[in-house]
Amino acid sequence: PESVEAEIAALREEKASVGALQLVEVAGGWQFVTKPEFATFVRKLRDEKKARLSRAAFEVLAIVAYRQPVTRGDIDSLRGVESGGPLHILLERKLLVPSERKDAPGRPWLYRTTPRFLDQFGLKSLEDLPELDEFTSLDGIGGHAETMNLFERGSVTNE
Repeated sequence: PESVEAEIAALREEKASVGALQLVEVAGGWQFVTKPEFATFVRKLRDEKKARLSRAAFEVLAIVAYRQPVTRGDIDSLRGVESGGPLHILLERKLLVPSERKDAPGRPWLYRTTPRFLDQFGLKSLEDLPELDEFTSLDGIGGHAETMNLFERGSVTNE
């Protein structure tokens, strides 16, 4: 035990003078952690990490982008499946926003894209979206491959 403690002390001293890591005691054990002065760099790297959207999320995003404002019921009808999960993810990532209530029974939310959507996909405005007639198979909003290609100019990041 004394030799282990001596080795830990030596390692802590070595790491204190060089590098971005330090050895700290955590929950009865030892752990390498980032030194506080390097935290902003690590945070920046983490924030730049790309996060992929699922095919379902891209379909929902394309429907809203081209048909906005649109209700969740409209999205579900166009896709032929329930869209709550992908819609929630897009709202969480701030690519979509509920903008107003539709004047219809139940007063469902109408969804729109956000300025973040435009930024993430390199668009100045919605007019910069490709024309729907550029795609060969259109059933509602387009086939799966076409929907995925609508946004190949941009990528989505986590924040």
